[in-house]
Amino acid sequence: MKTALMRRQLVAACFAYSGLPMSTIGAAAAASPQAASPPASVETRVQALLTKVKGSLRPLKGGTFDMGDWGNGAGQYYDIDTYSRPLHKVTLDGFSMLAYKVTYEDFDVFTDATGKQRINMDELGIRDRAPKRPAGVSWYGAKAYCQWLGTLTHLPFDLPTEAQWEYAARSGGKRVLFATDNGKIERPRNFPKEWTDEEEQPPLPAVGSYPSNPAGLYGMSENTYEWVEDWFDENYYKNSPKKNPTGPGKGIEKVKRGSVGGKAEISAMVFMRTKAVPQPMETTYPNGPDYEKRVMLPFPGYSSYPTTNFRCVVNSLPKKIK
Repeated sequence: MKTALMRRQLVAACFAYSGLPMSTIGAAAAASPQAASPPASVETRVQALLTKVKGSLRPLKGGTFDMGDWGNGAGQYYDIDTYSRPLHKVTLDGFSMLAYKVTYEDFDVFTDATGKQRINMDELGIRDRAPKRPAGVSWYGAKAYCQWLGTLTHLPFDLPTEAQWEYAARSGGKRVLFATDNGKIERPRNFPKEWTDEEEQPPLPAVGSYPSNPAGLYGMSENTYEWVEDWFDENYYKNSPKKNPTGPGKGIEKVKRGSVGGKAEISAMVFMRTKAVPQPMETTYPNGPDYEKRVMLPFPGYSSYPTTNFRCVVNSLPKKIK
């Protein structure tokens, strides 16, 4: 009784701003025995995470924008690939987005609360682990985390669509090349320091290490790629719906947006697209360092490369937008 009441009060306090009915909050907890009676320490961490989530949602009013590569004004496109063309109009309903990438600290709360294996705990993965760094997560792990937040809060949490991601990175669809505080890259003030081919890539910095874009969103042009909801199709822009596009109905690879940083500034432009299979694979050598006997196996659980992260959206807006 006390645990159920605490959960109900917690979610009500964290998300009362949304104006959505709270009458069915208890049902989500009752549906899962693990969620209904987690250890006290996990309950406390879930409470802290939900409070953090509530405080980091940034509302974005709906609107219409030109999505894709608009070129440099001299008849040249920035992207040598055609993935980000043609430029096309998209209209989006309002939504809210988490200001920060999901950290290892955040994702550990999710896996601990749901009885899942912690990510990237092997010998290689542990080197990139730090509580405030962005977590290396598969698409399935990212999707599950956002849906878990939705179950706890009864808010429509999900991964952002590709259109939502670009609209947010561009602070409501503005024609800026980079999702920095001024639309430009000024190392090292608002973007990671460049490293050379001879240097090892430095560890990823903590989330929020650089200024946000004008919409209050951090790290959308650097510090990891980010999963979005959509399947990848290099020709999708030619036939994309104009209203709230959600990507192709099926596919093999999922779209990733953003960049790690480094020296290839063009990869950090807000319209650049890349893709990967939703459950990344890694090369293993079960018979020792025998190259001919190497095999490709999926990362365990929700683990992924340390350079692939995500953030969630709520597909609604609070009643009042200041």
